[in-house]
Amino acid sequence: MTALYIVPKAWKQIEQAVRKNPSLETGGVLMGYSIGEEQWVVAYASGPGPQAIQHPTSIMFDDEHLRKLVQRMSRTRSWKYIGDWHSHTMRRLTPSKGDKRTIWEKASQSMYMSPSPLMLIVGLGKQSQLRARGFILGETLREVTNLALYEPQTLRPGSSIRL
Repeated sequence: MTALYIVPKAWKQIEQAVRKNPSLETGGVLMGYSIGEEQWVVAYASGPGPQAIQHPTSIMFDDEHLRKLVQRMSRTRSWKYIGDWHSHTMRRLTPSKGDKRTIWEKASQSMYMSPSPLMLIVGLGKQSQLRARGFILGETLREVTNLALYEPQTLRPGSSIRL
């Protein structure tokens, strides 16, 4: 079973970025660590970078900024790049063709060093609540079966965030 746990601080980073301007896509890198076979913890979620280009239906990350961030955080913490997150301005949280192309490209880039990167897609629901779906790239792109908030101190998943 594939599981992706997000610490509350990282979830708050994502939520603040999405709520800042919900009419534009946003996103960034996910930094964290593995806690077992196909189980990851997101400890940090970045923004898209100062030179990112945001549109209502797409985003181009500031790749140079994010590469430096990944390098710095990999050196100073025990975290590594585990994937990307981005928002959708529509209610469907399904990967687009562009999303799929991006995750395949990232898997082959040595800078990110992740043969199985994760993709988290978030968006606001009908009552303006933040929703999320996670996907992992292996031989194919498949949905993460368990997506939940995580309290590292308790070593147990908390309340579910997937709808």
